[in-house]
Amino acid sequence: MTGILIAFVIVLLLPLFVSKWRTSLLGLAIQGALLAAIAYRQRGFELSASTAVTLIDLVVVRALVMPSVLFGTLRRQNAPPRNDVIAANLFSWAIALALVVAAFRTADVLVPVEGNEQALVAVSTSAFLLGLFVLATARGMVSQVIGLMRVENAIALFELGTKAEHVSLAIRIGQTAIMLISVLFCRWYLSGLAREPITSVTPVPVPREEGADL
Repeated sequence: MTGILIAFVIVLLLPLFVSKWRTSLLGLAIQGALLAAIAYRQRGFELSASTAVTLIDLVVVRALVMPSVLFGTLRRQNAPPRNDVIAANLFSWAIALALVVAAFRTADVLVPVEGNEQALVAVSTSAFLLGLFVLATARGMVSQVIGLMRVENAIALFELGTKAEHVSLAIRIGQTAIMLISVLFCRWYLSGLAREPITSVTPVPVPREEGADL
């Protein structure tokens, strides 16, 4: 479990230092795969309807559909390869690292006993804070969408740490459906921005007063 969580933290941080939207989408795909691996280590995958919904949510929607849909949308728009998720300077990078350190310190307080539960709280809190940081500082719509998906994955990771086996199948299906709808809405919004025409503003002539040239 520790190795998977370390990999998750690396995947959280690396796209913040590499200004490529392809790297960010690859990071989201790897996050989904790591979430599935964490779910397997936490609960195991038994043949049941709940297991099928979990696999659809983590593997199909988060690891495959979400990055593939966003990748296809941006590729059709010929989006420039560079995309700064956060400002590319030492100050922003220092804040990102400080948020990770603060998340681990908070987990030490919330879960005093060292173990998988403490590590899950630390990593999920790091993912959530970094996602909010991206949403708060990003200017472009692509970065905003990536930040939103980061927050969604952080919530999913925290839910895996709570061991909420009592959640009904209907709620799990609803959560998966909401995630899929969010992805499709982001795709629609990005596509709409690409089709929106740029309107030019025609200057209004200002009437000149008599004797203004004198």
